[in-house]
Amino acid sequence: MREKRGFLLQTVGQMNAGAIVSGLGFLLYLALSALGRETAADITAVAFGLVSVYVFASVSAGRSRDREAVSCSLLWGTGALALLLGGCGILTVKLWLGL
Repeated sequence: MREKRGFLLQTVGQMNAGAIVSGLGFLLYLALSALGRETAADITAVAFGLVSVYVFASVSAGRSRDREAVSCSLLWGTGALALLLGGCGILTVKLWLGL
């Protein structure tokens, strides 16, 4: 029987790929905002905000398991992206709800 691996990203390669996807999502959000595509930018902020928080949680768990494999730069970078995109996503949802 295979051991259950969990919901979070497990390998450093997966974590690096997740960080790249989060970064591309942030760039896409900035581009859509600059072009005036508010609805698309809002949806992008919410979707990639969730992705970036998920990647940050995975990197944090991976760093606590193996400090040598997961670099501090990856942890700080994904944390910054999670704050930026997660914050934009939360503010977008607040605007949608009228709060």
